[in-house]
Amino acid sequence: MSRPPPLSLGRYNRGVLLAIEINNSTIALGIHDGQGWRARWRMQTVVGRTEDEYAFLLGRMLEDLQLGAEPRRAVLASVVPALTAVFGDVVQRVCRSRPLVLGPGVKTGLDLRVDHPSEVGADLVAGAVAAHALAQGACVVVGFGAATTFTAVSAHGALVGVAIAPGLRTGAEALAEKTAGLPRVPLLPPPSVLGKNTLHAMQAGIVTGHVGMVRHLVGRIGEELGTGTVGVATGELAPLLAPLVPEIAISEPWLTLDGLRLIADRNLR
Repeated sequence: MSRPPPLSLGRYNRGVLLAIEINNSTIALGIHDGQGWRARWRMQTVVGRTEDEYAFLLGRMLEDLQLGAEPRRAVLASVVPALTAVFGDVVQRVCRSRPLVLGPGVKTGLDLRVDHPSEVGADLVAGAVAAHALAQGACVVVGFGAATTFTAVSAHGALVGVAIAPGLRTGAEALAEKTAGLPRVPLLPPPSVLGKNTLHAMQAGIVTGHVGMVRHLVGRIGEELGTGTVGVATGELAPLLAPLVPEIAISEPWLTLDGLRLIADRNLR
């Protein structure tokens, strides 16, 4: 994997933007004022939470920023259908405008060269858009969340395939739930791949094993995409795992929000 020079995603002066990404474990939100991100948050995804509850939480977050006015624009990517409509109404109530919902018909600048484009998660699309803008060429986006996802983007900006594996936390929780004698352990790298106690033995298998899987898949995808492919990490667990993967050149936990901002700008009328 090559390591590109630091690049900017660009700065725009097109009004305050609210970006929201809803995935199965967390909801990421960000406020961009045209020059940079004023604030970014994560909250737990709770399908049973009401529209009123989410509107209250979002309203309090915006109040704390003291923007002086509601965001003029909003963009939403969701892979939780039960919450897509809920947040559409939440944004309408709080910001007095409907969000741009990432889906068919929205301009992304990304060519989806897969069998069923509608099956590609909106979060993967947004992440791929931002990663390609950063890498300025072929890249593989590793999303560290409830699932660990690998999104391959060609040099010309086409999403050419995806690999999906259980996420680090998901695998660790399943191991603890399905075994009588193994506890939940902190998700940290062990001092050695050879554990001398149960804690380190589980961390070796869970964390070091996950890193090995990531390195293998990033390497294989890089071979298919060609020389110069850049590894890009994102997601809530990126700060923990990306430093352990030499093939990853860029780590941006909030990458999807940057992709949503770029997509929102590409759909201005």
